[in-house]
Amino acid sequence: MERNNNFFKYILTCLIICKISFSFAQTDKKKYLVLLKDKANTSYSLNNPSQFLSPRSVQRRLKQNIPLVERDLPVNKAYVASIQQTGAQVWYTSRWLNAVMVETDAITLPAILKLPFVKGLEGEYALGKSRQTGGILSGGLTTNKIIHSDKKASRRKSAKADAIPLLYGPSVDQVAMIGADKMHEKGYHGEGMLIAVLDAGFRNIDNLSHFQSLFAENRLVSTYDFVRKEASVFEDDSHGAQVLGTMAGFLEGRLIGTAYKANYILLRTEDVYSETRVEEANWLLGVEYADSAGVDVINSSLGYSTFDDPAQDYRYADLNGNKTLITRAADWAASTGMLVINSAGNEGGNGWQYITPPADADSIIAVASVNKDRIRASSSSKGPSVDHRVKPDLAALGQGAVVSTGPNGALTSSGTSFSAPVLAGMAAGFWQAFPQLTNMQVIDYLKRSGSQYLMPDSLLGYGIPNFVKASTLVGLQKNLDRSPFVFPNPFSNGLDPQVWLGNFPKSGFYTAVLSDMTGKLLWSGSFTNELNSLPVTTLALASGYYILKVVSASGASFSTKLLKN
Repeated sequence: MERNNNFFKYILTCLIICKISFSFAQTDKKKYLVLLKDKANTSYSLNNPSQFLSPRSVQRRLKQNIPLVERDLPVNKAYVASIQQTGAQVWYTSRWLNAVMVETDAITLPAILKLPFVKGLEGEYALGKSRQTGGILSGGLTTNKIIHSDKKASRRKSAKADAIPLLYGPSVDQVAMIGADKMHEKGYHGEGMLIAVLDAGFRNIDNLSHFQSLFAENRLVSTYDFVRKEASVFEDDSHGAQVLGTMAGFLEGRLIGTAYKANYILLRTEDVYSETRVEEANWLLGVEYADSAGVDVINSSLGYSTFDDPAQDYRYADLNGNKTLITRAADWAASTGMLVINSAGNEGGNGWQYITPPADADSIIAVASVNKDRIRASSSSKGPSVDHRVKPDLAALGQGAVVSTGPNGALTSSGTSFSAPVLAGMAAGFWQAFPQLTNMQVIDYLKRSGSQYLMPDSLLGYGIPNFVKASTLVGLQKNLDRSPFVFPNPFSNGLDPQVWLGNFPKSGFYTAVLSDMTGKLLWSGSFTNELNSLPVTTLALASGYYILKVVSASGASFSTKLLKN
């Protein structure tokens, strides 16, 4: 009998435990993106964008002739209020997705889905548990290696007589590789440009020496943490601080970022302790915030392919530029005129190998990683996209990049997390130099300046871009309908002038001859296209005047005087 009593006590205990567990399961709250059917009867109007967009955001669209569309309108307030009345907690709303992020349990969710204006759930999945705990970054394997600066080796001469040469220290490799040092010499450091950085946190940047000028000059416009729903981003992960250093850092002899005079918005969308799709939603919200604030350039060193729940993992077949939420968000951001630059990912050496969303988006720049010798880092993610578009798009130094400074030197780290912001800073300066361009034109010129533009591949895309070459191409474009000409002229060391044959008779090939003012032959060769490079960098020419003569097969010719500075 005693045995039976113990048995019944055991069964009763199990039932109680099961009931408690079931109760917890029913009330366990998760986050969901609830999709809405429309924006009918909204209080917002496309004719009054100041209700939801800053003047800077509106101006960005006007400059690029981008109209406002229904997607830009905020979510209907009445719909949000009705969802709140179900007892669900509303975290955020998304203009572009026309959705509401809610936190609720399995009991309340069906009531939300039955509301007449609700379309369903984004992806039909839960974004994550109520306690969000983060994900995996696209790069950032910090070595903490100390590199002592060599001021003599890193000094860069300015092209302007009144300019003060900068001491790049060990950061010279990442800056000079893409011509950002020349960009700085010409006076473009990102002034007036607004860059948003989406990352996992920017720990302690308000106390770091290489960010002193960022704060002293009030160029940190705003911050927001979409993980914790708060303003501060200074106490979380340090990955974003390292990313920011490659752009905004300024401490001569140790670290100079590629856009060290730009304005910045810092947004935390990633939590590093776990991987759930809520971070894709956070990213979407982050770029919407950036759009509203009038951001010019977005840098993101984040990417997503696998999650804590394997059922939510992406496949290579999903990398078509339209599938994942974060990829769609990247293209929506680009459609508003922002330039979006994202890490390609660090999956090249593992089983996945491929780029990670949003790098597959078709309207952004996905950045691969190379070392100081311009050789691809083995960890850099590969392309192409599943629909055979060139991916990654461009490359910059990411292996051994200088990301921050210490008491005795500079700290380096490796990954596409750093090649992307290095390039983003240069892109901001390039756009500053040519503000008449659209974001898509900026992408096009940077690609055309790439080291392997004529033969792109699935490892480095169009290669390593260059500010000087991209700037030259902009100048060429202005003169495409003119008679044959050479640009730039005057020219200087390190740059081959481009010869545009324009309306010259098209007869298959042209003979080109370069001579000095005495008639001495210095170089001869053949041109076969409308645009050709004059290989003067191999000739070690002295400063002075030279004559270029081009003759077609039919006998037509033109000549022009060139000046070497």
